[in-house]
Amino acid sequence: MVVMPPAFRPRFRRGAAAESAGDELDSGEAGDHLSDAGGDHPGGDGAGDGAGDGASDDAGEWLAYDFHEWSLESRVMLQQLLTVDQVVHSWQGTTLMVHESLEAAVDGLVEEVEETEEAKEAIARPIGPDEPLTAFELAEWPEALRGELMERLVQARVPHILDTGGDTDDPGAGDPGAGDPGAGDADMAGAEAPESDVEPGPICDLLVREADEERVEVVIDDLLAREEEADFEEMDGLEVNQLLSDLFMACDRLRRDPRDFDGLRGVMAHARRVATVRTPFGFAAPNWRNLRTAAGDLLAMVEDEDSDAEDLRELAHRMSDTLRMLI
Repeated sequence: MVVMPPAFRPRFRRGAAAESAGDELDSGEAGDHLSDAGGDHPGGDGAGDGAGDGASDDAGEWLAYDFHEWSLESRVMLQQLLTVDQVVHSWQGTTLMVHESLEAAVDGLVEEVEETEEAKEAIARPIGPDEPLTAFELAEWPEALRGELMERLVQARVPHILDTGGDTDDPGAGDPGAGDPGAGDADMAGAEAPESDVEPGPICDLLVREADEERVEVVIDDLLAREEEADFEEMDGLEVNQLLSDLFMACDRLRRDPRDFDGLRGVMAHARRVATVRTPFGFAAPNWRNLRTAAGDLLAMVEDEDSDAEDLRELAHRMSDTLRMLI
């Protein structure tokens, strides 16, 4: 993992910028950029109610943070954080200039960027031979479904090893020589397998870091939920929005009057169709499955002639609240 270099931050007084910062920083240019960034002083209107209140261009010292060894992506991230927190600053190339009264705030944002970059490096790092692992059993999965899972893990940047009885296929780790941890050293987490006529191999374990276990479970749950929908109707975004809006209107009618004819008819038409629609773009498959289940429960109560009116009202109320957040 590449460790991000710490920021270099010389101090200099307003009138001594050229002496302290060298040829890279010019005091006159610094003053112009700082004025443009936030008014007459670092605690001015551009800084909001920041820590620089009371500081002026002629009071205190200025700090120069040297980020020439940082990537462009890291500097852009820092710039965004400074803007969101309304920290008055200016850039001289890859050097950030702020007033000393804002040092604590800037140091906190610099640390946040460094921690984010270190976390990204850790995620992309190949799995080491001594790291604690979790294993998902995929022996009963069809080969095509296993391949799709591998593709999703690569897209999610989750390092992984596919252990098929000693021959380790490691497309996610990015380093075939990173080692072949044995499945016996890993915690076993079974992944529910879809029904298939494909003959499984004797061993097929997906090995991931323990820290990535929950992320992988989310990917697997979504993949299996979508696999169950193979024969369901596919709808585009506008059609889905219209369907959910129609169901919301029907539920809202039943919320006010559980025996409203148009509400009952609307639920029977739209809830029944929701149950046959494949997970739309932008929805997680498990969440859409929960919505289908809730719509099915409401439909069953509407179709039951002996259902209690108040129970129906309550269920329709909950359904309308859920749909209101989706449309």
